[in-house]
Amino acid sequence: MEELMRRPLLIVLIITIVISLIYTNIKLPSDLYNDEIVQIVGTVESKNEKQKYDEYKIDKFLVRDYTKKKDMKVGYKVKIKGKFKSLDKMNQEDFNYGRYLKSIGYEGLLYMNSYEALGVSNFYKALGNTKDYIRNTNRYLYKKSSDFINSLILGEKDQLDTMEKEMFSKTGTSHVIAISGLHTGILCVLITFIIGGINKFYKLIFLTVLISLYSIMIGSTPSITRSISFVIILYIAIFIDRKRDGISTLSLIGIFLTINNPYIIYNISFQLSFLATLSIIYFYGYINETIKISVISLTLASNILTLPIIYYNFKGIPIISVISNIIIVPFIGSIIYMSIISLILFQINITISKCIAYFNYTIINSIYFLLNKLSELDFAYVEIDNPSKVYVIIYYIAVFLYMIYKELKVMKEQTNELQGYYK
Repeated sequence: MEELMRRPLLIVLIITIVISLIYTNIKLPSDLYNDEIVQIVGTVESKNEKQKYDEYKIDKFLVRDYTKKKDMKVGYKVKIKGKFKSLDKMNQEDFNYGRYLKSIGYEGLLYMNSYEALGVSNFYKALGNTKDYIRNTNRYLYKKSSDFINSLILGEKDQLDTMEKEMFSKTGTSHVIAISGLHTGILCVLITFIIGGINKFYKLIFLTVLISLYSIMIGSTPSITRSISFVIILYIAIFIDRKRDGISTLSLIGIFLTINNPYIIYNISFQLSFLATLSIIYFYGYINETIKISVISLTLASNILTLPIIYYNFKGIPIISVISNIIIVPFIGSIIYMSIISLILFQINITISKCIAYFNYTIINSIYFLLNKLSELDFAYVEIDNPSKVYVIIYYIAVFLYMIYKELKVMKEQTNELQGYYK
């Protein structure tokens, strides 16, 4: 209890989550406009070409064109007519698809019949053109590896084939193909290096604006928003020379995101991102004191609070995740940096750009080869047919009791308050 009291934001976060659970489980009438033809007006913020339909994000609506003939461009201001589908009526067997869409910020799904262009938003058009340039240039330079590169930079993991996704899942490296704190941290380090450090207020503003534009361009999913917010607060703390408590910072971000969208608590990507960060903040130091190998310590620390989520939602446990992460994580920064350099040089010297891309391609192929071999091992992944929620609850109770015990022990050892609040 003392541990909670010295971190009041953690108490507020817990209360916010409880209120969100109550609010999102209140049954309200949901038949209004369902299956009716409605009209919406908004700006096309993103476009995703699926096999059976084109999907557009228009404000807080997800719009699908099953004819694949409308071809609206990102940045168009449009008036759309179509059949409205209530998100409260989208349960698919044991998966609540409607609640999932709510967790990423949507209010409804629209099957488009027709649209009328009203104008153009130059802001979203520029972001859309930039995203298209990155995606298409990577496809030209990296060929078969372009989907992996685009998942690293643009978060477009849906383009990866089933075998690739299964390989990452079985080896416990799926976090690599989903934009997270690892990716945003790498990008921020690059930006900071280019502008010569965050030693001026205008540089901090520049970094914040650039990383925020990047977030909007790739979709601003809950996990992306969490990771980018965390990185920005970290740099602000460094800039104003203030000590930062990671758990309080994470709690503050969680409070804002949950108030903004109570359904975010059901988003698995957000759960994994949030718990992985909390787990690293708390356990990394203890583990690294013993192991003293950063990548192993990070992997073990992040798994402590995320393993039950993986076990319950994905019905399996990747046994060899530590080995797999040792293979891939140290190279992610290099792969991202070389891909960005090849994108920039493509407009200056295609030959040099291709040379860098070829070297990068070789590294990616080597990683794929090793991960594929690991994923084929009989003991690499343990499948679980009927995961139990009871086991998850017992696990978290045990871990959180241990965390409280450790905190009370540390507080007792620090009675002289020399180390104080921060470690």
